[in-house]
Amino acid sequence: MLWKLCWEDGESGCEAPEDGRRYVLHRHRDEGGAHWDLRLEQDGYLMGWRIEGERLDGESLATEKGPHAVGWLEQDGDAVREDEGRYVWLRRDGHGGELALQGRTGIRRIRVSRFLGLGARSIEALCGCLKQHGVEEGAATGLIEDGVRARQRAVARLCGLGRELDGRGFDEGLWKRSLEGLSLREIERHLELFETRFDAKYPPQPVSRPEALPEERVECGERVLALLRG
Repeated sequence: MLWKLCWEDGESGCEAPEDGRRYVLHRHRDEGGAHWDLRLEQDGYLMGWRIEGERLDGESLATEKGPHAVGWLEQDGDAVREDEGRYVWLRRDGHGGELALQGRTGIRRIRVSRFLGLGARSIEALCGCLKQHGVEEGAATGLIEDGVRARQRAVARLCGLGRELDGRGFDEGLWKRSLEGLSLREIERHLELFETRFDAKYPPQPVSRPEALPEERVECGERVLALLRG
């Protein structure tokens, strides 16, 4: 499950959780890249998040970690222990909450909320698509942006041709709603039909046209041919 974490420095009035449960913050790098592991003590185990990125500021996306042994409060493995201390939940509900960490560098507050974006199946499908086409995970954002722009250009061109061909009879809003659920390839098929109609109504002009030669040049050419034949 994906979560969104928003990190803030402790504010005035935020009491230090001196009697809270323990936590540890590890900085780590594995085959998935640089990330942070925030582990929170529970009753006999640890829970927490794998937080993506190099830095902990602003908003971060995080993956909920499964239960871990409490021994990680004392050991580091191949990770770097960045902070440790005690924490308390300031508020909490089924969608997230806010907690305060009292660590070696002071107090930090974290607002935690479920990330209501891609579900597990969507993420699995996206990863499968990247693997199928041999695309690195880091290039996914750029490819998605390119795809969005390509769709926007294709829809805009189709609507432009439709207005030119059908005038007021072209329902642009209806066409945009109809195209929303289609793939780019399907949109391009519709676009090809509009382009065919446009070319039929406004046939493209040839790049070059034959030009008639002046009479004197024709006569001169005929004399040259007569001399060659003679």
